[in-house]
Amino acid sequence: MLETLTISGLPPYKSITISYSAEEAVRNASIVLMPAGIGVPVQPGQSVTIKAGSDVLLTGYVRDVQPSHDANDRALSVTVVSRTVDATECSVDHPTGEVLKQDLAGIAKTFDTLGIGVESDGGLPVEARHKLRTGETLFQTIERRARGRGILIYDTPKGKLKLATKPEGTHSGGLIWGQNIEQASSSITEYGRHSEVKVRGQSTEGTEKQQLRPEATARDAGVKRKRPLIIAHEGETTTDRIKKRADWQVKRGAGYAATASITTTGWRDGGGKIWDRNWLVYVEDSWIGIEGMMVIKGVTLTQDADGGQGTVAVLSLADPRALGGENPRGKTTDAYSAPGTITPEYQDQ
Repeated sequence: MLETLTISGLPPYKSITISYSAEEAVRNASIVLMPAGIGVPVQPGQSVTIKAGSDVLLTGYVRDVQPSHDANDRALSVTVVSRTVDATECSVDHPTGEVLKQDLAGIAKTFDTLGIGVESDGGLPVEARHKLRTGETLFQTIERRARGRGILIYDTPKGKLKLATKPEGTHSGGLIWGQNIEQASSSITEYGRHSEVKVRGQSTEGTEKQQLRPEATARDAGVKRKRPLIIAHEGETTTDRIKKRADWQVKRGAGYAATASITTTGWRDGGGKIWDRNWLVYVEDSWIGIEGMMVIKGVTLTQDADGGQGTVAVLSLADPRALGGENPRGKTTDAYSAPGTITPEYQDQ
């Protein structure tokens, strides 16, 4: 069944593909339009909102406009990007370039001089001081701290930045081979996984060893040979922060190493919600070895109004712990599982 799409300010469309991810700050759409009349009816920078029914999918701007023709036919393709594109490409222009005693959401809001908008799921640690580096974008300045806090940065359908520490919810109905899974594939790799991750840092206060040379180590039991990784902690170091940084790095490494891609007909789950990044979904597909909860890392929605491929969603999946979720406790093949409970070790060298 085709979705009823409303694309403000643009001519009728032939086909559309919308992509968004829990690991990217900007969603985008590629649209093939039906041009009419003289000239090019679309300009870069034009505001656009894309809706499926009453659900907003993307709020942003036309990025690229590509008209073409031959002797018999003409074509017009455009790309549309989220409003958050300016958070990734424009430097922050702030009078002091410094924020004191605020969490990462507060820092982002302070430096959001373009009015893009910032949301968070709460519970972010307070930073004693954050200093803007010359020329940094809003995304760059908060991303370097987010790495050390286990925080994801992505955009919302309304074009705001979202800071998240855990999955946002659970989709209804699930994805079941023989019911609503059209295609499925998987990839398992050792790339990005390490036998142990050591995080080292330094505190600006104190002269004891635990302030000058603290270190936390987390181990991935799924890596059978010695593959160490040493990371310099971003920002002010505390025991809890370097432990969390080590834990996050090991879990993320395992998440990147074991992924799956599932194609399903339609854009909505069993309850009518459009498939979304950083949401959990139950997956049952023995042919690729998955039976349990997975987290959606990325979504690609495609619709061909002329028939063709129809309306499909391609979902990129990982173990929930890869994006800060909990142990799925399913029967998924061991190769797909991120580490279980990790207790980072702390030591003052």
